[in-house]
Amino acid sequence: MSAGADLLMWRRRLLALPLPSISGLAGFAASNAVGSDALLPVPVAVSESSRRPFVAQMLALIGQAAGIDWQVHRVPWARVLLMAERGHALAFGVSRSASREQLFEFSNPVFDNHVWMVVRRDQSLNYRDLNDLQGRTLCVTRGISYGSAFDAAKGVVFRVELVDGDLGARTRMLMAGRCDVMLTSHRHPQPWAVEQVLRRESGHAAGIAVVPTPMQLDPVHFVAARGHALAQLLPRLNEAMRAQSKTMQALINSEL
Repeated sequence: MSAGADLLMWRRRLLALPLPSISGLAGFAASNAVGSDALLPVPVAVSESSRRPFVAQMLALIGQAAGIDWQVHRVPWARVLLMAERGHALAFGVSRSASREQLFEFSNPVFDNHVWMVVRRDQSLNYRDLNDLQGRTLCVTRGISYGSAFDAAKGVVFRVELVDGDLGARTRMLMAGRCDVMLTSHRHPQPWAVEQVLRRESGHAAGIAVVPTPMQLDPVHFVAARGHALAQLLPRLNEAMRAQSKTMQALINSEL
């Protein structure tokens, strides 16, 4: 199937869903009036393992400024990306990679995610770069990308155990010895704060430790399928995020 035919197919599927029309989306994106009383229903896919209160409040702030009524779909991460790729929804919380840039158009960054390495407390890891993971097995959420350097090191420097499930499932694999290092993302820049969150949410109060140096820093974005009508909303979201920047930063710095 040609690229043009594929795009036409997904536009037709969009029209079959309970979404605004393509012309309605285009008109909305072109409007200059932020905070219009007429809210546009827009589907957005969010990882089911993301922190619900934080994500809900962040979407509410941005939606209010953009005049959007979010239709939220909480699904596994791989399905978040699939829904965006197929034009069924915007996706929230997506980091850039070379392969994703071929598929998606990106908003401005919403916030920065730190990729933290978590180990069993009886283990040690002095981390400077990926080579320090030599011979280790990493628990990684299926569908997550950590960039081209990480991908090149898989199977060469370290092994990867793909995990379906929430933080608790990944932590149980770590504690059972099925992997040596668990990767998790959090916006907080301090390892002690992330460790507190992980202990509270995973149920392993004393068994885990966060490596002091994050593996990398990942700005995350809204994304839409490249060339799709939903991508026309991205400039509108950028404008809304600029308008709400102070309130967004306060939320990012909160304990939610």
